[in-house]
Amino acid sequence: MKKNALLLLLICAWNIRASAQARAGISPVDSMTTLSFDFDDHRIEEKHHRVSPKPVGVSLTNDRFGNEQSAVYVHGHLYSYLNLGTSPLLKPRKGTISLWVNHERKVFAGKGYESNPIMITKNSTGDDFNDSYVLFYDFKSERFMAFASKDSTEQAGANSIEKVIFNRWYHLVLTYDDTHLAFYINGELQLRSRKNFETVFNPLDSVIVGHGANKKNERYMRGSLDDIRIFHHVLTQQEIMDLYRAPNPNKHKVFMQEFLRYGGIILVLILIIVLLIIRNKRNLKKQKEQFVLINRITELELKVVKAQINPHFISNCLAAIQELIYDDVDKAGQYIAKFSYFLRQVLNYSDRNYITLSEELEIVKLNVELEELRFKDQFSFEFVIDKQVDTEQRIPALISQPFIENAIWHGLLPLHNKRPARLMVRVTRRENAICMEIEDNGVGRRPCAEPGANPKGTRLVLDKIEALNRLSKGVNHHIDIIDLKDENGEAAGTKVLILIDTTQS
Repeated sequence: MKKNALLLLLICAWNIRASAQARAGISPVDSMTTLSFDFDDHRIEEKHHRVSPKPVGVSLTNDRFGNEQSAVYVHGHLYSYLNLGTSPLLKPRKGTISLWVNHERKVFAGKGYESNPIMITKNSTGDDFNDSYVLFYDFKSERFMAFASKDSTEQAGANSIEKVIFNRWYHLVLTYDDTHLAFYINGELQLRSRKNFETVFNPLDSVIVGHGANKKNERYMRGSLDDIRIFHHVLTQQEIMDLYRAPNPNKHKVFMQEFLRYGGIILVLILIIVLLIIRNKRNLKKQKEQFVLINRITELELKVVKAQINPHFISNCLAAIQELIYDDVDKAGQYIAKFSYFLRQVLNYSDRNYITLSEELEIVKLNVELEELRFKDQFSFEFVIDKQVDTEQRIPALISQPFIENAIWHGLLPLHNKRPARLMVRVTRRENAICMEIEDNGVGRRPCAEPGANPKGTRLVLDKIEALNRLSKGVNHHIDIIDLKDENGEAAGTKVLILIDTTQS
């Protein structure tokens, strides 16, 4: 009894002194005084060291901006709370309590009123209606609440409009004076209620964060708190909104985040531009190479045509026609018809990179028949086509004629009846290719200077095949020229293998 009476005398004396100072225009502290607990230095202390908080079983955690160890975390049990102290600086008669809270979940441990206390200080030693100001989360309504009490006869309070969502940061602000109490969340007014009593404090009671500090209503909070501020005046709504919109205090980190964000975007854009430039250069280079190859193929086509109908060939054909006119008019007519048809087909196929195998073989037959007429059956001709060969298969145009001409002119005719002259053309099917074999039993390859020699035509065909292979990736046409020998090692003719790749046809 004596202890309670002494405490009541202390409270009365403390409040009488504060009232007298207020009536005399003297305040125990400046009305602009502000206490701030922001934890930005990774320490639990008041910013200007005017009070000394005592952490019990708490830890530092990330704040709402993601800054590490810049908010305080209470663990939701009897031995985890933050004691801000008993200083009058923590207990303004007219003031504003501002803080950020991230309520993690309900804590059912404890006893008494079903709530999780956020911040509280008392006006008496009683167990009920003892809060000078209190902020808490209410289980039943699932809302934040703010209250102030004179005693069991007078109490003022307010609650949030929306239900609380756990694991989300909220900015709570309680303002009070002798007439009103107001509660704000995230800068918006929730409720303003009539108070009409003077706020009094128990000078021996601490301001506690995260703990009810009450034996009857012993409850705890689990979650994070940051930027606890106590103002000795009532803030306007605009000032409260400014607090809510306050930027990240870690300016260096903000700058680095912005720098990394925009720097990363710029680097990505630069990388994309560089990749596009590289790709365009590659495409241009590829197109240029293809253009050069196409021009080269076109040039080779013209040269092949010129080689195939070279002046010597035309002159010899006309001479043969003249001779036949005197000897055999019917054969001369046949020769002229075949010769004109041959020239027309050569010119018709000369502007095409590919023709069908049947069209190529038609040119081969006409060419050989013309040569047979010219040389009066001085050689025999055998033409063999494998049944597995698709004659509609597309192959490079006009690639066999120079080899036919060389076989006749430089292989067979120089034999001079040493042995029966024979020319064979065979077409077979291999795995992924068509094989054209042109084989003669003539004198073999040797330097030749006879009129009508056509080694240039052979070279042009080889260049054309190489250009087509480069233009069409994955295609590998190939020509082999094989020198044939008899049992004595003497020249016994020439074999030309033309391998036409059909994998992409």
